[in-house]
Amino acid sequence: MAINRNPTAVWMVRRRGKRGTSYQLRWIDPRTGQQRAEACGRDSVYAKTRRAQLKEEIREGLAGRLPELSLTDLAGAKGQPGKLDAMMAGRSVATVSKTKDTLRLFKALCDIDSVAAIDRRAVMDFKAKRLAGGVRPATVNKDLRQLRAVLSYAMDAGYLRTNPLLRWRGLMLKEPEKQVRVVEADEFAKLLKASENPAYRALLVVGYYQGLRRTELVNLRWSAVDLVNLVLHVVNVADAGEFTKSRKNRSLPMDPAVVSVLSQLWKDTPKRVEGGTATPVSPHVFTWPTGEPFKSDWATREFERVVKLAGVAKCSLHDLRRSFSTIAQRAGVDRSVVKDLGGWSTVAVVEKHYTGNVSPAYRAAMERIAASRTA
Repeated sequence: MAINRNPTAVWMVRRRGKRGTSYQLRWIDPRTGQQRAEACGRDSVYAKTRRAQLKEEIREGLAGRLPELSLTDLAGAKGQPGKLDAMMAGRSVATVSKTKDTLRLFKALCDIDSVAAIDRRAVMDFKAKRLAGGVRPATVNKDLRQLRAVLSYAMDAGYLRTNPLLRWRGLMLKEPEKQVRVVEADEFAKLLKASENPAYRALLVVGYYQGLRRTELVNLRWSAVDLVNLVLHVVNVADAGEFTKSRKNRSLPMDPAVVSVLSQLWKDTPKRVEGGTATPVSPHVFTWPTGEPFKSDWATREFERVVKLAGVAKCSLHDLRRSFSTIAQRAGVDRSVVKDLGGWSTVAVVEKHYTGNVSPAYRAAMERIAASRTA
C-alpha cells in the first residue's frame, strides 16, 4: 500500500545493528521526483538538525539559491590571498596558511571544489585517504578541526545554511597517549652550558622557569619586565602584531633564576639616553647585538643544535614549557594555579598535554595520608 507523504516531508529511518542504532534521511527531490537518501551515522542530534535543514530547503525552495563558493576561491592559489583570508581576519598568519593548505589537500584527495558539496561522507572519505597515506591520527584530527572551522566561517558569511560538521566528535580519531618529555634540572644545566649566546641562554632560562611559549619569548619586551617589583608581564602588543595564543594578558612573579639572568641582560643591553632616561636600543629582550629580535623558527633550530651539543635525550623548545608544568605539580602546586601561570585555557589541557611524571608529589601525598592514619 502506497503511503502519501507531504511534498516537503523528510523522514528519518532508524536501523538497529550490532554497533547500535544508525539514522538515514529520505525525501523526494522536487526537481526530479525521485526519492533520495542521506546517511547520518549514529548521531541522532545531527540527523534531526539535518532533517530540519532539508525540510526548510524544500519548503522554501532554497536549493541552489545560496551564492556559490569554490574551494579554489576560498583558499586562493599557493602564496596568494583567497576569500578565507578575510573570513579569518585576526587569526595568525600561520593558522590561516595551514588552514588553506588543508583545503587544497581536501580538494585534491576528494575531487570536490564546492563548499556546499562538503558533507560528512566526503569528510570520512578524506579521513580514510589521509590514514591510508600513513598520516598520524593527531595530524588527521587537526585537519578535521580546520575543515570544521572553515565550514563555520562559510556559514557565517552566508554561503551555507548549517555546518555539516556541527556534531563532529564521532569523526575524530582516538590518539594514543603520549609521554610528556620533562627536561630535568641536570639536563637543563647541560643545555645552558652548551649554549654560547648569552641572550639565548637567558631565553632558555625564562622558558624553563616561567613556562612561556616560543612566541611569547621572542616577543618579550623590556617594557613588560619589571625588575623593581619582580614581575614579568606577558602581554599583547596589537600595534606590532604580537599576540599571546589566548589573546589574554597575564602577570607572573619572577623566579629568582629569571631575575638574575634578566638583570644581567639588562646591564649588557645597548642603550641610548632620552630625556635623561636610559632606553634600550631595541624594545625586545632577546636580540642579536644589532638589536634585531630573535625569530621563532631560528629559536627552534638553535635549540635542536644545542640539544645535540649537550648530548641530552631528544627534546624540543616547547618541552621546556611542559617541564615547567610538571615540575610545578611535583612541588604541590594545584593544577588550576599552574593553568593560570602558564596561560592555558583549561585544566584539562594541562592534564592531557603538559603533565609528565609527578610521582614525587604523589608519593609525598600518600606518605601524608599514611601518617594521618597513625596519628
